[in-house]
Amino acid sequence: MPPYTIALTEEVYEMLLAVAREQGLTPANWIAVQLPVKPLEKQPLPEGIEDLIGAINSQAKPYHQFPKTEFGEQITAKLAKQGLRRSQS
Repeated sequence: MPPYTIALTEEVYEMLLAVAREQGLTPANWIAVQLPVKPLEKQPLPEGIEDLIGAINSQAKPYHQFPKTEFGEQITAKLAKQGLRRSQS
């Protein structure tokens, strides 16, 4: 695609150049960033989420253990009064 020319006044060009430089862009790239993004082409749902699908083994021991805190223990006690118990994994 050939490059196109847009006529700007000196004042407008200087403002455009200053704003673009502040953001680390060229004037042409700054203008492009201001334009609305094209909507994504519709694709079948499985293709759009295939990298998001997975499984979690809830029976496996977690890799991380949160340290006990006074606040956490107070919450645990309050929930225990309501009949909720922390699993002992």
